[in-house]
Amino acid sequence: MADPKGPLLRFETPNYIVRSLKEGDENETWTGWLADPQTAAMLNAQPVRATLKDLRGYIARFDRVTRHLFGIFEKATGRMVGVRTCEIDKARSAYRVHLLIGVPEDRGQGARTETAKVVNHWMYEECGLLHCEATVVSSNERMLKSLLQSGWIVTGHSLKKSAAGNAAVQLVEMRRHREIWRRLQRQAASE
Repeated sequence: MADPKGPLLRFETPNYIVRSLKEGDENETWTGWLADPQTAAMLNAQPVRATLKDLRGYIARFDRVTRHLFGIFEKATGRMVGVRTCEIDKARSAYRVHLLIGVPEDRGQGARTETAKVVNHWMYEECGLLHCEATVVSSNERMLKSLLQSGWIVTGHSLKKSAAGNAAVQLVEMRRHREIWRRLQRQAASE
């Protein structure tokens, strides 16, 4: 019987493999990522250690048609360093991204930027979407600065109850148009 989900996708960068996650990809490394309080806070989540069953359920929620869950793996070792989700809204010609590089030591090593390039190319050029959207917790200054430097604009702010207590956290809504992305790709190619 054919898989009712969309096709498994795979992209390569110089140092990483990005591919659709499927049942069986859940692993012990991934179970502990959100147990780190600092990581959980960046996502406005409670620190919790996921079980393999939790991860199987999470993977099952993605249909590989309008909801994609990609694992990010180091080419040299095969070690999973993060996950990237993309939710497509065809009616709005937009997609929303979420990213987690699981272990703090892996952040800032290139996984986010290298994998963004191939996933954005697929979404903008292969799928024909016009806008990429994201929400960032305002205290994640490093991510906000990086996004603003790469052509994202702030489209709004909202408050959400903090997962850590009764206080609210400020969320920054952001968006980047395909033409901004294309211009940045042309600039990078000419350097």
